[in-house]
Amino acid sequence: MFMVEKISGWCGKIIEWSFYLLFFFVPLILTPLNYELFEYNKMMMVYGFALVIGASWIIKMIANGKPVIRRTPLDIPILLFLLSQIISTIFSIDRHVSIFGYYSRFNGGLLSVISYITLYYAFVTNFPQDKIKKLMFWVLSSGFLVSVYGILEHFGIDKNIWVQDVQNRVFSTLGQPNWLAAYISVLLPISLGLGIITFRSSEDRAVESQKSKVKSQNYNSKVKSSFFKEKIGLSGYWVVGSIYYLTLLYTKSRSGFIGFWVADVILIALTFIISYIKSKNVCTNDVTIVTGNVQGRSGILGKIVLANILFLVITFFIGSPFTEFNKYTFPELTRNKSVTAEVVKPPSGTALETGGTESGEIRRIVWKGAIDIIKHYPIFGTGVETFAFAYYKFRPLEHNAVSEWDFLYNKAHNEYLNYGATTGLVGLGSYLLFILFFIIWNLNKVKNQKLKFKNSNQKLKVEEDAHNSLFIIHSSLFSGWLTILITNFFGFSVVIIQLLFFLIPAIIIVLDSAIYPSNHLTIQTKRPVNSYQMAGIILTFFAFSFLIFTLCKFWYADTLFAKGYNLNRAGDAVTANPLLRNAVMLNNNEPVYHDELSVDYAQLAVLAYDQKNATLSAELAQSALEENNKTLSISSQNVTFWKSRTRIFYALSSIDNKYLKAAVDSLLIAEKLAPTDPKITYNLGLLYMKLNEKEKGLDFLLKSAQMKTNYKDPYFALGLFYMEEGKKEEGKKAFEHILKYISPDDVEVKKQLEEIGN
Repeated sequence: MFMVEKISGWCGKIIEWSFYLLFFFVPLILTPLNYELFEYNKMMMVYGFALVIGASWIIKMIANGKPVIRRTPLDIPILLFLLSQIISTIFSIDRHVSIFGYYSRFNGGLLSVISYITLYYAFVTNFPQDKIKKLMFWVLSSGFLVSVYGILEHFGIDKNIWVQDVQNRVFSTLGQPNWLAAYISVLLPISLGLGIITFRSSEDRAVESQKSKVKSQNYNSKVKSSFFKEKIGLSGYWVVGSIYYLTLLYTKSRSGFIGFWVADVILIALTFIISYIKSKNVCTNDVTIVTGNVQGRSGILGKIVLANILFLVITFFIGSPFTEFNKYTFPELTRNKSVTAEVVKPPSGTALETGGTESGEIRRIVWKGAIDIIKHYPIFGTGVETFAFAYYKFRPLEHNAVSEWDFLYNKAHNEYLNYGATTGLVGLGSYLLFILFFIIWNLNKVKNQKLKFKNSNQKLKVEEDAHNSLFIIHSSLFSGWLTILITNFFGFSVVIIQLLFFLIPAIIIVLDSAIYPSNHLTIQTKRPVNSYQMAGIILTFFAFSFLIFTLCKFWYADTLFAKGYNLNRAGDAVTANPLLRNAVMLNNNEPVYHDELSVDYAQLAVLAYDQKNATLSAELAQSALEENNKTLSISSQNVTFWKSRTRIFYALSSIDNKYLKAAVDSLLIAEKLAPTDPKITYNLGLLYMKLNEKEKGLDFLLKSAQMKTNYKDPYFALGLFYMEEGKKEEGKKAFEHILKYISPDDVEVKKQLEEIGN
């Protein structure tokens, strides 16, 4: 017979340990098996733990016979935010992406938002307050492992694995330097806060010493033992903090660097305020105790100052992400004295990560496009996570002038503008409301703590010291959370950052229940569960099992897709086909799978035609069109899928010329979705030339050349066209433009000019 108390206890333990493992494994997990190595696996793990925690919570409530969801100060903004995401999804230009997230980013879809909110309420309702410090150990331990790997990465442990120059800018297990920096900048204030509370004031040790004198003759050894434990604990947190900070510098992330130092100043201010108020307002006739308070305050602040001096020393020897400051650092001061020339490996990756056109300029252009989206979709936006599709439509023409003109931007590289563009002012407003509520609530807690110390007395001192320690943890968590607001301004949330964004407030609220106890009670009885409760528990378990199975199925489908995708890129469409078909079978609602399979079928159709197998070729061509139609029926606003349709029809035109007109029609739709993309207009020009509609072809080639004056392809095509038409002067001008503004040493262009001269 199952007792309510036992079931409730089991579920409570499952929830508790699931949170430990969630915070520990999400930053660490990655696999080489998936299409996207980092974010996909982290998101799948969040879904998995959300299901485990959610199911355990439901079973616990069924067993207790009463639904228990703890009320929190953030209920209203969370509810409004969730409603805004749901409404934006309903009116989305791509509901599939709005529900599941953009394929390769994943975080940010409606399902992920629901998961984070579920975890938030599961935590505040079920997680025991006395286990918070243990949870922090798991959080910081994971960050420690991530940081150690990042440092080893800087020294070349995996330099031959990645295309990116990971020694120049490390990303460890997070996948991108700015994401790693955002994560580390959250953990740094937390490690400082926990380090602070391990160092008790001399006053506290004096009080313990007096008590020990009365109770034991061995008080000196006890106090010494406690003192050494505190020193070891403080040193441990300093070492961890130093490793975090070193990793932060190795990311060379300016946003993460700024975020940490702002949070550090806030943590110092909060700690100083509380320590100062406490020492100022404690009233006692014992002069030693008063002196102890002052020493305690100076001791705590002294440790913070020393920690910051340590960080500055590390910065001096390593350098900062800001070149303006680096001229005062050791590497720059000694650089000119070195007789050995330094060979610098050219960075790879996007300019927002490593260089190219100044990242600030690219952000300005992308932000301009995001603002245009907001102007056209002001209320509910284009739909949750649809920035990639919406941006193409409002992409500023000046984007063609930057080094990354042909990159796909599926985020606004500003979390706030991203919410504004995809969920409108309603979504952005609710998101900002959540932030504002939490900041105001925390500031009120500082005020309440001040009043608490003003009304303190010696009798309540022990209780107040405990509250003071909790408040320092509270302050360090809040300071760490504030770094997210800064790094999100220059980037966007990934899985671990979004998890911390929602769960740090939950942790603080649980801590707050100890500082300011609530009337929240946990229901437990020794009665057995009845048959109705058992039926509910069994149904919940089966529903949970089905969802976990579906999650595993989707994960496996992604591994098959990744293999098929890579084989297609390697030119092995035959081997790729069964893998892609199995991926589609396991996850039939994913348009990315249908799209890749449709392109694969088209390649096989051409191959069969070349092998004189007309029947098989026709069947494969039909399969290609069917898969592409399925793709567009799910996601019709994705310009990439219309480009794929063009590729399919163009490939099939080698079998039957009728497909060439269909290729043009598909690309014209793509042009409407991305009117400032010079590649689309260039390819339209070529296709019209193939259809012998030279006037239209010329118009599109000229349009492409005007869109991007340093784009070689349309100018070269124009040069060839003019030569064929006997217009040598116009052809010469087109070729000379390439040599003058694009590629001065282009051998092929020089050859064409020589032919014109002859």
